[in-house]
Amino acid sequence: MVNIKNRVLQTVGIASFLRSFGYGTLWSFIILYLTTVAHLPLAFVGAYLLISGLTGALLQILFGAFSDFLGRRFFLILGQVGQGASFLIVGLGMVYNFYIILVGILLQSIFSGMVFTMFNALIADVFTEDERFRSFGVQRALANFGWGIGPAIGGFVFEIHYYSFSFIFMGIMLSMVAILMLDIPETSVKSRALSISDIPSALKNRRFLIYSIAGFIGFLVFGQLNSTYPYYENQVNGIPVSIIGLTWTMNGLMVAALQYPFSRLANNKNAHHFLIYGIMIYGLGYFMLSIFPYIEWMFFSMIVITLGEIIYSSSATTVAMNLAPEGERGRYSGTFGIFTSIGRSAGPFYGGLIFSTPFNYEIKWFLILLTAIISSLLYLIIFRKK
Repeated sequence: MVNIKNRVLQTVGIASFLRSFGYGTLWSFIILYLTTVAHLPLAFVGAYLLISGLTGALLQILFGAFSDFLGRRFFLILGQVGQGASFLIVGLGMVYNFYIILVGILLQSIFSGMVFTMFNALIADVFTEDERFRSFGVQRALANFGWGIGPAIGGFVFEIHYYSFSFIFMGIMLSMVAILMLDIPETSVKSRALSISDIPSALKNRRFLIYSIAGFIGFLVFGQLNSTYPYYENQVNGIPVSIIGLTWTMNGLMVAALQYPFSRLANNKNAHHFLIYGIMIYGLGYFMLSIFPYIEWMFFSMIVITLGEIIYSSSATTVAMNLAPEGERGRYSGTFGIFTSIGRSAGPFYGGLIFSTPFNYEIKWFLILLTAIISSLLYLIIFRKK
C-alpha cells in the first residue's frame, strides 16, 4: 500500500495543491484582466497564450531528458522558484506596465511545464507500477482540491481589485514551496551521458507514440472546458458566468473527493478500460449539453463530464510512465506532456473551428464526442496489441 506520508508524495501533493490553487484563484481570470483592464485585444491575448503554451509544452521534453541525466531535484526546485517568479512578475506588471505581464505569462508556461514533468517523473521513480495508480490519484486529488476552491476566491479578489497584490503574494508563497523540495532525495536512475539524439528517443517507441497521439486527441476534448463550454452556456443558453463558474467548482471538488478512490480500483490489468470508457463518457457529457438549455441540465451534464475525467485520469499518466524504460522516465514524461499540453492548448482553437461551422449545435457537440471516440479507438488498438 502506498504510504501517503512518503516524503516525495507529500511534497508533490502540497506543491500540486498550491499550484492549482494559484491557477484557479488568479490565472483563470488573466484573460478577463488583460481584455477588460489592460484593454488588450482578445485576439492578441488568445494568440499570445497559445504561443506561450506551445513554447512551454515543447520544452518539456528537454527538461525531462536532461533530468534523466542531471537528476530531478535541480529542475524541480528551479521550476518551483521560476513558477513563483512568474506570478510575481505578473503582479508587478499590473502595477508598472501591462506588457511586463506578457513576460510573466511566458515564464509561467515554461516553468509550469518543468514542474509538471518533474512531478510525474518523481512519482514514477519512487513507486512501483501498481502503486503509481494510487499515488497519481492522491496527487491529482490534492491538485483538484486547490482548483475547486480557487475560482470562488478568485472571483472575489477580481471584484475588490486586489489582483496585483494577490499575484505578488502567491508568487512569494509558491517560491517558498521550493524549501520543502530541498529535503527530497534524488530519485532518478541517471542514464549514460546524454546526446542530442537521445532526446526524442521516446518517439521511437511505437506503442508509446500511438498512446501519446491518443492522449493529444483526448486533450483536444479536455480543452473545451474553459472555451466552448462557457461560451455555449452563456452566449447560446443565456446562463450567467457566475453560475457557470459554480460548475467548475463542482468539477474540482468532485475530482478531489473521488479521484483517489477510483485510482485504488485501477491496475495494470484494467487500466485500458479506464482510458477507453473514461474519455468516451467525458465526450458524452459535452454532447448532453446540446439536449436541454436548462441550468439543472448543465449541472447534470457537468457531473457526467467530471466522472469521465475522473475515470480517464485514474490511469492516463500512470500508463504513460509504466511504458517508460528505467532511466528514461523523465524524457517519457516530457514527451507525453508535450502531446497533452499541445492538445489542451489547441483545444479552444479546435472547438472554435467546429463552432464556426454552419451546423446546428447538436452536430457541433457530436463532433466533440466523435473526437473522444477516436481517442478511445486508438487506446483500444494499443491494448489489443499488448
